[in-house]
Parts: sequence; C-alpha cells; structure tokens
Amino acid sequence: MNKTLIAGSLAGLFCLPVWAAQVPAGTILLPESQQTYVTNINNEPTAIDPQLVEENAGGTIVNDLFEGLYVLDGNGKIQPAGAISYELDQTGTIYTFKLRPEAKWSNGEPVTAADYVYGWQRAADPKTASNYAWFIELMGVANAGEVIKGQKSPNELGVKALDDHTLQVTLKQPVPFFLKTLAHYTTFPAPKATIEKYGKEWVKPGHIVSNGAFVLKEWTPNERLMTERNAHYWDNQHTVINKVIYLEVASDTAAYNRYRTGELMHTSYPLEQYQHIKSTLPEELVNIPLLASYYYVFNTQRKPFDDVRVRKALSLAIDRETITDKILGQGQIAAYSFTPPIVDGFDLKKPASQLMSKEERLNQAKALLADAGYGPDKPLEVDILYNTSESNKKVALAISSMWKHNLGVTAKLNNMEWKTMVSTFNAGDFEVSRYTWLADYNDASAFLDILTSGNSANNGKWFNKEYDALLAKAHDSLNAAERNSLYQQAEQLMDQEAPIAPLYFLVKSKLLKPYVKGYPYHDPQTIVYSRDLYLVAH
Repeated sequence: MNKTLIAGSLAGLFCLPVWAAQVPAGTILLPESQQTYVTNINNEPTAIDPQLVEENAGGTIVNDLFEGLYVLDGNGKIQPAGAISYELDQTGTIYTFKLRPEAKWSNGEPVTAADYVYGWQRAADPKTASNYAWFIELMGVANAGEVIKGQKSPNELGVKALDDHTLQVTLKQPVPFFLKTLAHYTTFPAPKATIEKYGKEWVKPGHIVSNGAFVLKEWTPNERLMTERNAHYWDNQHTVINKVIYLEVASDTAAYNRYRTGELMHTSYPLEQYQHIKSTLPEELVNIPLLASYYYVFNTQRKPFDDVRVRKALSLAIDRETITDKILGQGQIAAYSFTPPIVDGFDLKKPASQLMSKEERLNQAKALLADAGYGPDKPLEVDILYNTSESNKKVALAISSMWKHNLGVTAKLNNMEWKTMVSTFNAGDFEVSRYTWLADYNDASAFLDILTSGNSANNGKWFNKEYDALLAKAHDSLNAAERNSLYQQAEQLMDQEAPIAPLYFLVKSKLLKPYVKGYPYHDPQTIVYSRDLYLVAH
C-alpha cells in the first residue's frame, strides 16, 4: 500500500508544508535584521549530537539544527520533512521512503539515504554509547537488539539505502506507532565525513554540519549558544527567524528579571510569581498540558531500596495534591501512574494507591516501613538527588518534610548542576533521584517502555519479567484495545512494585512575549521549532 505524505508528485512538485512558518496576510513583521529569537534553555546541554541527546536543553537545539523524516506540526501530528512519501509492504514490516531530493546539509552537499543509514547505525552501535540506543529497538527495527548488545554488526541493522533518495527500513514485526517515532532526533541523519574527521569535536562551531533550518555559530559553555539560518535548508524561503540565541539561565528568578527587561522572549519563571503573572500578564502566560511526568526514581540496586516495602512506603507517604495545588499551583495534575491521561489511545484507570484515602495511604506506609524493620529505634535515612532549580528544591523540601512527619524518615537534599546530575544519575550513583520524562512520541509505550529491564533509561535498575512480558506483548499487538489493556496491567504492576514514585503530570508554564508568533500552543509534546516562529512589530 502506498502512503503519500504530501500533495505533489515525487518529481519535484511540492506544496508549502502545513508546518512551515505561516504569516497571515497583512502581518507587519519586524525588519529582517531584528528577527532574532532569544529563549532560555535553563541548562548547559549534555550534548547536541542527535544520536547522543537525552534531555530537553540539547533536544531544543538539535531540533533547530537537524531534521529527520518527519517533524511535528502545531497540533503535535507528524508531518513530512526529509521524506516525501513511503510505501508499506503487505507484511507491514518493510517501509520504503522516498526522500526529498532538494534537501541539503549546511555545507551544500545533498542529504542522502546513506546519511540516515549511518545515523541509525550509529545510534545502535555500542561504540557510540548512546543512552538512546534502546529507542532504535523500541521502533522495532530488525536486528536492533542484537546490534545494541554487540552480537551483530551495525551493518546488519534493518535499514539500508536503495539509492541516494530511497531509504528502506525493515521491522522485526509490525509496530503500530512506528511512524510517530520518526520525528525523534535519534532517527536524524548524520554527516559521516564530518564526524569521522573531527570525532567528538564535530558538533563545535566551525566544524558542525547540519541539515535543519539553522546552523550553529557560537557556543559559550554554561552561558549561551547561537544559531543562524541555514542558507542551504530546503525550505529556507519560508523561515523568518534569522538568528536564535539560547541562554542557559538556571535560576528562574534571574530568568524572570531578564524577561522583564526584554532580554529574554521565552522562559520559565519563579513559582511564587504565577498568580501575579496570571493577573497582570495573562496574554504572555503559556500553560499547556504536557506529555510529561515528574517522578522520583528509587535505585533498586542499593539497600534498602531493593525492598519493595521501603519503596512503597515512601511513595504512599507523599501528598501529591499538596505538591500540585499548594506548592506548584500552575495546573499540574497529581500523578499516581506514570502515563499521562492525555496520551493518544490511553484510557487511564486509577491504580490502587490512588483509590485509597490519604489516611489509608499513610497507615499502609507506616505498616510497610515497620515491617521492613525501620522505626524510632532504627530510623531510615534517604538521599534525594535533584538538579538546580527553584521548583525542584521546593518539591524536594516538601517531600522530605512529608517523609519526616509521616514516617520519621530523614532526607538529605543533594543538589547538583544539570550536567553533573545527569552524569551521576546515569552512573547509578544515587539513592532517590528526581527526574522528568517527556514523551518521545505520543503513545503509552513512550513512558512505560523505559522501565523495561533492557532499557538504558531504566536508571533505577528495576528488573521485572512480568512487566517486560506485558510491554513486549503490547509492542507486538496491532489491536488498540488489547494494547490499552496491557498498558493498564503494566501500570498496576508498577503501582504494586513502586520502582518509581510518580508525583505529577506536567504543564508547560512559560512566559512568551506577545510579539513572538507561530508558537505550538496545541502540541502536547511542545516541541518549538524556531523555523515556525516569527516576530511582529510591537
């Protein structure tokens, strides 16, 4: 069966993509020289290499510098980018993509199918040591698991170039959400010659070659990055923003002050300013429900967190509603499950812990902790790891107070800068750590799969064969109702075993200058492509 992605023939008759910057007639734009967008990414990115990115700061930049087969539109739906059409064979396992012939790298060289093959092989290759290698296996690409484990060569991965503009992907079995995964940066093409020439330094200004709407010009670590329009980008004629500056302002208070002076156009802000902003600057307040969960991870490889009774007691003793309503208060939803209720095709059912009253949860928490051997004569001490953020600190302080008051548990707060915290977290050098997971695509598996035994994002190292089997069966099922039932069972099992303590489902609460237009207000993944934005006269 043939699936045409956009109107027009494959011979070069293309229409304006629905996701390109759409400037209404009569709009008065700022002069070209003033089309500079300044945003706050909060932290120094851990990487801006598409196959190595694993967090939001780096992802924001990579989505401007690079482009894959698909992108997301303002409603969070996939739209064609590097591909213009595909064919799917009768088995539902072989996708053949026709690539956009006019797509080029920032050095003027064509983007070819071989660049996608190299990028995908590189992501799965153990030598790359990508923390997102698991994503290639999750997509269902043939031989991905064996390649990741080093049992097969990257050349045996189920992806190949039939010619310069034809890419063929073979899946192990049909995967219902496969196309949704193709807007994720792990699947972006990679410039082999540049990477082989410069090694890890290939992403530095002056070295980097990218295929997105922008190219990196400056990078001052722990301060800012700056990109400029890529003149070789295939749709450069519809890009309005000429320059993007990404500031790394970790302090919400400092960011808020820089926003008020006009230096920043898009940023986070201090929680205590929410009501004031809501009443005085409502047109500048962005509040969007996110496909994202905020949670605490228990390191199950360290005692006493290998004991389900301890994990469950700590989770039950957290008053999530107090955190969402009184400490945060921006529209966050208390979470007792990992998967947000707004995920496509997911019918969220309340787990057992949510159906209990607050009193019942506390009574069970006390009983579990006592049964595990902890009490006044043997108090439990816990170390909470979190990265620098005023809101993270407030949540950690609240939870430490709840644990102390409800269970007699003493918690030590361990604050680190973002890159250090991620490194410590990935190394497993923690007891309890805060984390946020933003969905890589819109499906429940985008959350639930990261807790499977073989997933490198399973930093708590919780291994459960029953859970793995549920996710594997869901992955192979083409029946939506069956998948939903399996996802529900996985959530219930997670609630029983408490490898994590879900805290709340996020909203994206930001400040945005009213003269910045083209913002994706209806995308629950809230990926902001700077090429979609434009600045109007004000």
